[in-house]
Amino acid sequence: MPDTGQTITFEQMKGTTGSLVFLWSGIEQSLDEAIENLHAEKKPKSVHGISRSIDVWSLAVKQADNISILQADLCDRLVKMLKEALVIRNLVCHGLTGISARLHIDHPEAHLKVQLGEDTRILTWYQLDEMFGWMSRSRWLIKDLTEAAMANDAQPANDRLLSWEKFPEQQ
Repeated sequence: MPDTGQTITFEQMKGTTGSLVFLWSGIEQSLDEAIENLHAEKKPKSVHGISRSIDVWSLAVKQADNISILQADLCDRLVKMLKEALVIRNLVCHGLTGISARLHIDHPEAHLKVQLGEDTRILTWYQLDEMFGWMSRSRWLIKDLTEAAMANDAQPANDRLLSWEKFPEQQ
């Protein structure tokens, strides 16, 4: 997202950190529920870690007998995006080293500075805002992909997924 010249306060930047943690908490909960639903007859061993939950869930979704091309594509796309966002989450949660506000339009863009091992990044307000946009909708996509994988009739499930065809763009 381009820099609009918007001022961003320190409080808003602190809120981005809380928003990231909150969004991931909801995604983790959705993945746990989805894994439980997909494995209702044979409960899998307890899954530990977000990355492992993403893998277990996506494998179950993609092993569905009636999987469509759209369903497989959406699952792959979401998994790729979640794994990239998980790197950002880990950088923020375990390597946050600075917060910068933008109190005047002539100041540099507001950002978080993170470092974990050799990975050092500047995460701008606008990058985070864009990521939060699709992350806030990902719980519903997880639910719809899970229901599609469990559906006896592939057509209604695929019809529901059509509204997600352009994900991560807003539908």
